[in-house]
Amino acid sequence: MFCFRNFHINTLCVRFFNTASIQNAVSKAKKSNLAKLRKKTGFSFANCKKALDKFENNLEKAEVWLKEQAQKEGWAKATKLQHRAMAQGLVGVLCEKNTASMVEVNCETDFVAKNDKFQTLVGQVAAVTINNFKHLSENNANHVKIPVSGEDLNKMMSTEHQKSLQELLVLAIGQLGENAAIRRAVYLSTPADVFIGNYVHSTLSTKDSKHKCVFGKYGALVAFKKTRDVGKAFNPTEFGRRLGQHIVGMSPTSIGTFDDEKEIKTEAKREGEEKDRTSEDQTDGDTEEARPTESWTIDETEMVKQEFLLDPSVKVGELLKEEGVEIVDFVRYQCGEELE
Repeated sequence: MFCFRNFHINTLCVRFFNTASIQNAVSKAKKSNLAKLRKKTGFSFANCKKALDKFENNLEKAEVWLKEQAQKEGWAKATKLQHRAMAQGLVGVLCEKNTASMVEVNCETDFVAKNDKFQTLVGQVAAVTINNFKHLSENNANHVKIPVSGEDLNKMMSTEHQKSLQELLVLAIGQLGENAAIRRAVYLSTPADVFIGNYVHSTLSTKDSKHKCVFGKYGALVAFKKTRDVGKAFNPTEFGRRLGQHIVGMSPTSIGTFDDEKEIKTEAKREGEEKDRTSEDQTDGDTEEARPTESWTIDETEMVKQEFLLDPSVKVGELLKEEGVEIVDFVRYQCGEELE
C-alpha cells in the first residue's frame, strides 16, 4: 500500500536538503569572492561585503564599484589633506637591464611609508617612469639621464591601470587616509657596454614583488664601464652595489678627476704642513692669524678623491684604477632633502 504520509515527509526532507545545500553553496561562493576581493583590492572587509551584496556576488562589478568609490573618496581626502606637511616617505629604485629609475614619494608618517599600499604606489611610479622613457633608449648608443618633476610625473599614464599617476595617487590617499605626493624621479639608460649599479639604504626588508622595486630613505644609481682587463674576476652587480653604497654614505656631488702622482704629492705636502704646524705650536706659540694659509686644497665632494667608504685606506680613484673601471654618471637621492 502506498503511504501518502511518508511520501509527504520524504518530499519535505528532500526539499529541505536541497535548500540547505544551495544555501551552503551560495555561502561558500560569497566567502570565496569576499576573500578574493579583499586580496585583490586591499579594501576593508565591510566595504568588500557591501560591494558584493550590492551586485549580488558579482566579483567584477563589485571591484569596479569599490575603485570608483575609493577614487571619489580619495579626491575628497586629497583636497582636505593637501596642506598637511609630508616629512616622511620613500625612495624607490627599479632596474631593468640597462635602464633604471629612482623616485621619491612622500607621506606624513613613517608608519604609512611601511604600508604595502604606499609601497605599491612607489613601485608604480618607478615602473611608469621607465615605461614612459624607454622608447628613447631603443637603438640608442648614448647615455641618457632625464630628471622628472613631480608635476610632470602626475601627468604620466599607467598603461597597466589606464590611469594617470595622479589618479593612482588619489586612490592611494583614499585608502591610506593620509596626505601623499609624488615628488620627483630620474630615468637612466646606458649602452650595452655600460653597467648600472644601485644601492638603497633602509631598515625595510620588503620589496614590491610585482615591480621589483626596492625601497629606502636613501638611494643611488651609478653608471660605470670596464676600460681594461686587469686579469681578475669582475662582478658588475656587486661592484655597482659597493659604489652605490659609497655614494649614499659619502654624498659626492661630482665624479672629479684623479691623478695618481698629483694626489700623492698633495697628500705628502699636507702631512708635511701638519708636522710643521705642530712644531711651531710647540716652540713659538704663534697665533692662528699669523699662520700662513694652506696652499693645497682637497675637494671632498669629488667622488674619485674621496676615501672609499668600505676601505678608507684607498681613494675611490685608486680603486677604479685597480679594477679597470670608469664612472660615467651617478645620482643620489635622500628622502626629504631640500631641492635646488
